[in-house]
Amino acid sequence: TNDVAWREYNVHEDYGNTNNQTQEEEASNQPVDIFAPQEKDAYEVHEYNFDGDNEKVTITLREQKDYDVSTGMSVWKGSEILCQYSIRHLDLIRDKRVLELGAGVGLWGVVSAKVIGASSVLLTDGDHMVLRNLRYNMELNELGRKVACPQLIWGKSRAEDFQKEHGKQDVILATDCVYVTKSVRPMFETIAQLLVPNGVFLFVNSCASICPLEEVMRISEEFGFVAPSDELWYQPGNEKD
Repeated sequence: TNDVAWREYNVHEDYGNTNNQTQEEEASNQPVDIFAPQEKDAYEVHEYNFDGDNEKVTITLREQKDYDVSTGMSVWKGSEILCQYSIRHLDLIRDKRVLELGAGVGLWGVVSAKVIGASSVLLTDGDHMVLRNLRYNMELNELGRKVACPQLIWGKSRAEDFQKEHGKQDVILATDCVYVTKSVRPMFETIAQLLVPNGVFLFVNSCASICPLEEVMRISEEFGFVAPSDELWYQPGNEKD
């Protein structure tokens, strides 16, 4: 792969700065304590079970509960919500070309490939260390040839380059990956470039964020997105029949 040395905390700087820094230089630029580097390997392996068409599907993921300069090393609640929602709405994903932004450890991606049956799955992240673990998890679940994990740093110009190689997608998804307002516009620039006309964008945010949902909705409308009113405040178990 040709990943650039971009880490999640770069979002706090000028968005999209992709200078190849050494690890020491990166560490010196860390803006928040949650991203403080850990002194020891903290990987854990967890299993998640989902009901497939004919049998239960077990998904195994390597995670890191002690954040190592990224929030993308563990499963967040939003990903589990998205999995439940996608399984309840199979037609949104089955036989579709799908792309996840900020895919983290890849729970939804494995579900989309193994349980739902997407025609193609692109799991993306900007953080090159998260991508390393994400690709490991695809191999762990025997999806190395079925799911691609390319690097995607948000923004219009990078999305244009990404489209040249991977094309446009029927469905784009993002869960718990927007926690600062300055990342919202680059996210929608990326989506607008990579989503087919009349495509679907699924957004889940269940974690603490300094970016109000109203701001996400406002910017989404600038890019022409419309949220169906009956899905806007969806909660698992409370959906309409």
